[in-house]
Amino acid sequence: MSRASRVKIAGRSVGEWVLAAEALLLLAAFRVALALVPARRILQIVAGGADPMGEAPSEQDRAIVVRVRWAVEAAVRHSAVRFVCFPQTLAGYVMLRRRGVRGTMVYGVARSTTGKLIAHTWLMLGERCVLGGAASEEFTAVERWG
Repeated sequence: MSRASRVKIAGRSVGEWVLAAEALLLLAAFRVALALVPARRILQIVAGGADPMGEAPSEQDRAIVVRVRWAVEAAVRHSAVRFVCFPQTLAGYVMLRRRGVRGTMVYGVARSTTGKLIAHTWLMLGERCVLGGAASEEFTAVERWG
């Protein structure tokens, strides 16, 4: 067992906090990128021409997903900056890909109670929602990137 996995801060290992720091850096980078670059271009760079995945995750994939989800959610929760769904989805997707897990980013739309069209992105692994799942049920998926 490594020293980083034995040292605990607020009940989490140093390795988990390093993962949360990675998530925070990606969230910030994607927030800036989305303000400066068209979303389509960012998606081309991040997802390339990869086909959306429909495979069921392995047991090892599930363990990685749990850690990445916690890291992204912890970074969002403890940040002074508000991160909406799109940077969260992009950060989670990149973090999973770096660890050899292929997820699918989903873009969906719905009508608000006032009739306005609203959008949401979420991250899937197989049939399981990894990030953004609570709101995703209200949206109709219109595009997927894998």
